Amino acid sequence: MASVAERMLLVKPGEELVRSAVTAGFDLWVVLEPREPVPEAVRIERVFVAGPAMAADGALHGLLTGLVRRYGIGQVLCGPGADDGARGVVRRIRQERSGALWRDPAEERLKDPIGLRRLLRGSTQAPVRAEEAGTVRQARAAAERLGPPVVIKSSGPQGGWRRTDFVRDAEGLAVWAKTAVDGTHLVEELLAGPRFRVQTLSLGGMHHVVSVVVREGFAGRARTGPNAISEIRSCVRELLDLAGFVSGALRTDVVLTREGPRIAGCSDGGL
Repeated sequence: MASVAERMLLVKPGEELVRSAVTAGFDLWVVLEPREPVPEAVRIERVFVAGPAMAADGALHGLLTGLVRRYGIGQVLCGPGADDGARGVVRRIRQERSGALWRDPAEERLKDPIGLRRLLRGSTQAPVRAEEAGTVRQARAAAERLGPPVVIKSSGPQGGWRRTDFVRDAEGLAVWAKTAVDGTHLVEELLAGPRFRVQTLSLGGMHHVVSVVVREGFAGRARTGPNAISEIRSCVRELLDLAGFVSGALRTDVVLTREGPRIAGCSDGGL
């Protein structure tokens, strides 16, 4: 019998995500649009139909919550076909039922910019130059030491990382300092190179790469082809192994620099 972590509910996922989840080893429950075809030759435990209006009137929330409780489902994800209304419902459910049921303990560290940088000190990747700061003055000094262009990530007053600023010169740094507030900041070098987003599904510590999507800057670059993509996939798997990430969905942003792929950040892969 499948454990809670092995059961996944996908909302309007599309065929690629369904097949990837099955390949990764999950037992699937799927919510589709009316008349949306069910992927063939894929084992799905249950299929449910939900139209766009269900998100607005609360019916989708009731459907998903009931499925989670009835079948003991441990992962709820949105696919590329989900609209903003459906994503809002899934985000609400994940917040309502936060805790061990939903999250691998390593996930929060991966999504925390400072935790991620500390973690990557133990990787084989070329390190990203970065400094932590507790005030605007300290962050400005760190940016001056690193030298623009830099990325400054800042936490909000209630915690959580609320703001990311790209500072490209001394004038931009002065403008940032005028509007920023004291709190936790991470100042990083701005990585140069093509940017990719890597979607993964993990189960039992095995990491399945669903997709590697170009975000910007790949056209016209010399480092193209399967070798570059293979390097990107490998660096993401190394990160997840290093973190001890066991089960769930993540999106990892990777920059293909001259020194090789380097991790820019991680985010929730289910929303």
